[in-house]
Amino acid sequence: MDIMLYHSYLPESHEFHVPLEEILTFGIKSNTKSNNRYSNGGKVKIEITEKLKPKEAPDWIDFRKAVGADLTNRFSKSFCFPLFTNKVLVFNGEVSINIYDQAFYEDLKDTDEEVLNFDTGRSIEHWIKEYWESMVTLEQYFQEKPYSKPEILIFEDVPEQIIRECE
Repeated sequence: MDIMLYHSYLPESHEFHVPLEEILTFGIKSNTKSNNRYSNGGKVKIEITEKLKPKEAPDWIDFRKAVGADLTNRFSKSFCFPLFTNKVLVFNGEVSINIYDQAFYEDLKDTDEEVLNFDTGRSIEHWIKEYWESMVTLEQYFQEKPYSKPEILIFEDVPEQIIRECE
């Protein structure tokens, strides 16, 4: 099965727009501006994430270096590329959102009462443990499709040679 992955190619007016020439010259890296459009629950509270990392998790997992991707072209334009590595994992995107919400609440609860709406009722540790438990390989994801909102993370840079523009 030939698997294509997609990465957003946002319009020039978007704050995370990256010119086509830049992507085709340098590839897609974790610090490429368009990568900010993707959630990455493992990066939110990185110290806690690393502390709770399961023993059986691959050593190459480094959320600071992850590139977000989509399984379908969700935009009018995207960058697309074939699956080129086995360093791709899928996490439950809904758990990732809960990590963001709870971290936001815990960071600001003493100074901003508007953040009360972001309290999930569970600790950040709870959500990060659930996040780790949700981790599956891309192959496992395709077999089971366990998440309605999959968070696809590639744990290496996407080389410029394999990227093209897709509409």
